[in-house]
Amino acid sequence: GVAAPAPLPGDAGWSWEPRPGSALRLAVEPEAGDARLVGSGARTMLLYQGVPAGTTSFRLTLTLPEGASRVPSPEERYDPPAVEDWFAGALAWDASPIDLRSLNADDRPAGRRGRVRAEGDRLVLGDGSPARFWGTNLAANALFQTPHDVVPAQARRMAQLGYNLVRIHDHDVPRVNPNVFGSDAASTRRLDEAAVEKIDWWIRCLRDEGIYTWLDVHSRRAIREADGPFEGMEEIARDRGDVKGYSYLNEGVQRLMREFQEAYLGHVNVHTGLTYRDDPAVAFLLITDENDLTRHYGKMFESEGGKPYHGGIFRTLANAFAAKHGFSESRTRKAAEGGPATLFLADVEHRFNELFLADLRAQGSRAPAATTSSWGGCDLGSLASLRDGSLIDAHSHGAAEFLDADPRYEANYAHWIAAAQLPDRPTTASGWSVGQPAADRSGSPIYTATLAAFQGWDAVMISAYARGKIGKPTQPEAWATFSDPALAGMVPAAALLYRKGQVAPARGGFHLAFPPEAFYRAGASPASSAALRTAMEQRRLTIGVPAVAALPWLKPGEAPEGAEVVEDPDRDLIPEGQDFVRSDTGEITRDWKKGVHVVDAPRCQSVAGWVGDGPIATADARFEVRTKKAAVALNSVDDEPLSKSRFILISAVARAVADPSRRAAYLSEPIVGSIRLKTEVPDLELMALAADGRVAGRSTPKAEGGEVRVDLPSLGGTHWYVLKAKGGPAAP
Repeated sequence: GVAAPAPLPGDAGWSWEPRPGSALRLAVEPEAGDARLVGSGARTMLLYQGVPAGTTSFRLTLTLPEGASRVPSPEERYDPPAVEDWFAGALAWDASPIDLRSLNADDRPAGRRGRVRAEGDRLVLGDGSPARFWGTNLAANALFQTPHDVVPAQARRMAQLGYNLVRIHDHDVPRVNPNVFGSDAASTRRLDEAAVEKIDWWIRCLRDEGIYTWLDVHSRRAIREADGPFEGMEEIARDRGDVKGYSYLNEGVQRLMREFQEAYLGHVNVHTGLTYRDDPAVAFLLITDENDLTRHYGKMFESEGGKPYHGGIFRTLANAFAAKHGFSESRTRKAAEGGPATLFLADVEHRFNELFLADLRAQGSRAPAATTSSWGGCDLGSLASLRDGSLIDAHSHGAAEFLDADPRYEANYAHWIAAAQLPDRPTTASGWSVGQPAADRSGSPIYTATLAAFQGWDAVMISAYARGKIGKPTQPEAWATFSDPALAGMVPAAALLYRKGQVAPARGGFHLAFPPEAFYRAGASPASSAALRTAMEQRRLTIGVPAVAALPWLKPGEAPEGAEVVEDPDRDLIPEGQDFVRSDTGEITRDWKKGVHVVDAPRCQSVAGWVGDGPIATADARFEVRTKKAAVALNSVDDEPLSKSRFILISAVARAVADPSRRAAYLSEPIVGSIRLKTEVPDLELMALAADGRVAGRSTPKAEGGEVRVDLPSLGGTHWYVLKAKGGPAAP
């Protein structure tokens, strides 16, 4: 259609109370096109199709019914940021307000119970006990420039926050200096001992705290002239040496990558005496990060212009595949069109995967390995070759207002993780985030943890703990959650919810079994499938990868027993007229019209989103929050239901912005309101927790009629409180 040259007046959207016969009236000039509205409220879109040739502009007249009123934009809905009253330095960079190290008690050091392994669709430890990982990322300069004496304290802090897995990546990125090859290395064929010792030390310190390691083998290594010569090298040099995409076609690049894989995983950690491949604390491997042909890099080779060597290989392979399976040669070479092209590219990826996985086995590596990840809008067809790995990994980064996304029409970041869940492989998300500048990012840890527990995802890692040198920050840093109270502030609550199973797994399931022509088409994804989006928050969702004759190596998993099989990608699985989605356990509700997410489970009750529009009641609590948008959680620490618990963590977090005075990196918004909790425990005491975990103040909450009332903010500038029975259990 034709794009409007500017936003419509009042582009925040419109709402009205319907009256009999009332409706929007839409008129478009010229009238030859088909104009219709899709969606609802602030997310209504105009589709104008069949536009006459030569049309470059149009006039839109939108007549609203009587009684219509404008819906304010999210920015208008927030309270004005009165930062002079906000907390400065509520989160310390070198200490934790909560100490959850007891969650790792059985795994100190990490690996003591044996190697993590994949069994069907789940992860287990060496002793057969279920494994569930709540993790984060360390990358780039954080690996190599963080002072040696800071690393043990940071590993301890990660365990205190509730982490038991850390992904190490971007170790080979050229802009990181030094990187794993040293400082300004002329060649990338030799590991630099001093640089790798930095990674050794991180692995050792994390291991001591019961934190496992996920290693990326290849992130974004750039080939140097001294690494050659090999054929096609000059074409890669024009792309600054970045081998992504080329790696699937160029045997010279593959030799270099296999050489590095052997050297890196065979490296002996000077602090543990174990090679990376033999250390059970090095639990997971990713062969190549965010590197695929089916969605991203295949299109580089469709034309031989500028890439005659690699374009020629691509053409030869594509034509042979087309001839073998009776496909059109031209369609098979057009990576962006899906169908035969997706099947061809999956086959090329499969051959690469077989080579590298065979090398891992030959080296003696037994760690579960992902080949690459579903990332950056990958279509469902990408899952075909991802099945080669022993687990399926996804990356997904969200934006603001993710709780407002109407699943009938729009995906949020969690749907993209769900789109990678197969019935016979563990599901991991080694990089997810809703980071700056999203003002409502505080709701994302509890939302992600809730879905991970409900869906049975096996490992989720927020991106990132740090990418730069870890030290006292003076301003916000992109991709650095360690110093961000809006994110790190809710991580302990999310860790308790997920790792202790405070939200029940789904009772039933939806298994999406789309026919091959729908599954392998271009654009088949959460963006286009209403069935996928509307299933995810109701029942456990699994994706069926259909068998096709062109991929004889593909062995799809069967639908889980009892799951409802859905074959229509456009099927809406939410009851008509319903503006919320609720889990089949009854414990999780997301009202996208209100933009509110509620957890109502016996051991965890929380609210997130636009919570300031009115009281929200759960089974044991009543949240009366006046702050417009926030995340507030109650977690039982002693594993009793909240109504009987003698130890409850209260987390209350909202916005965080840069401190203009530079006294601290962030100023964080106080939560104003109250929580009423039904309790059978008569002697609860409220304690405010300082940034370093010390008790900063004590009070006795008002008790009346079997309830206690906690007023926020209470006892000073903090986001974390404990309700604890006098003489009750010690810290977790």
